[in-house]
Amino acid sequence: MDRAAPEDVQRWLLALADGDRGAFHPLFLCLWPLLRGFAARFLAWPDAEDAAQNALLRVFSRCGEFDRTREALPWILGIAAYEIRTARRRQFRRRQDATVAPDDRRDPGPSPEDEAAAAERARLLHDVLSRLRPVDAETLLAYARGDRLSLPGATFRKRVERALVRVRAAWSLDDKH
Repeated sequence: MDRAAPEDVQRWLLALADGDRGAFHPLFLCLWPLLRGFAARFLAWPDAEDAAQNALLRVFSRCGEFDRTREALPWILGIAAYEIRTARRRQFRRRQDATVAPDDRRDPGPSPEDEAAAAERARLLHDVLSRLRPVDAETLLAYARGDRLSLPGATFRKRVERALVRVRAAWSLDDKH
């Protein structure tokens, strides 16, 4: 309240309640920084500005309900405190919602899209393997199982390497069609 005294706030609020629109501007200029600072003590900056703005809207829309026998500043700060509590509850609910694991919110099984993509990959893999030499297909299937086909390590690795070269070549033919 650097610019105005509590008596000025009282006078402007009563004038606004009586319908004097000229009291709006000085009251706004006085209350906006005050309510923003008040809210910023309890909330992060964007939420503090929202709470202060909501408090101002409520003050201006309810100024006709103000009891003339009471002080204006505590009434205004009470409205601001209510808006701050509301914003803090909203933050708490958002944090609670964020703690729910994504797996808890949806069916843990594969989605229809995942199933369709897996079926398409299996079909493509089967198609490519069917175009390979039987020994290449057998080598790759053994590699996928973790079986070396009773071959020495270097021999098996070389067969896998050659089979993969042929798979890439067959797969690239599919991309061109």
